[in-house]
Amino acid sequence: MTIIKLILSLIKWIIIIGIAVLGVYVISSNFNILGNYRPYLVQSGSIEPSIMTGDIVVIQSRNTYVINDVITFKKNSGQIVTHRIVSVEGEKEKQYFTKGDANRTGDEDIIINEQIVGKVVLVIPKLGYLVAFIKSGPGLIYLLIIPAIVFIFDELIKIKKNVKNRN
Repeated sequence: MTIIKLILSLIKWIIIIGIAVLGVYVISSNFNILGNYRPYLVQSGSIEPSIMTGDIVVIQSRNTYVINDVITFKKNSGQIVTHRIVSVEGEKEKQYFTKGDANRTGDEDIIINEQIVGKVVLVIPKLGYLVAFIKSGPGLIYLLIIPAIVFIFDELIKIKKNVKNRN
């Protein structure tokens, strides 16, 4: 196998894996196909160093949450946030007080169970950068144009080889 074929093959597999990762992320973000699990992209550094900007967190809905759980919830403004529970009050209707690890003060919103999407059960480091890039304009261009060029170039090499073998 020549070096060019090896490089083309490697590029093809990287593209296929990238498309698969993006597909799984997009589908599982929008539909409940993974059961009780759902991925989110961390877009700010408020929970660093526990979870870094660009990480993907996988959350799982639970019935109860306790102090030190890192949860993803909808703020009163509708924004989705991932922060740590620093205190819990109330017996029947629990109220959760949260804070980002990198923040000096706690969050202003008091969170109730209905606002909590779930507890962070898995962190996938830096994968979010790939997802965010692929969702961008240049990312879509690279996702469509570069693979097309690679596949066309590969086909031209195969055609050239077939013509050469016939002669």
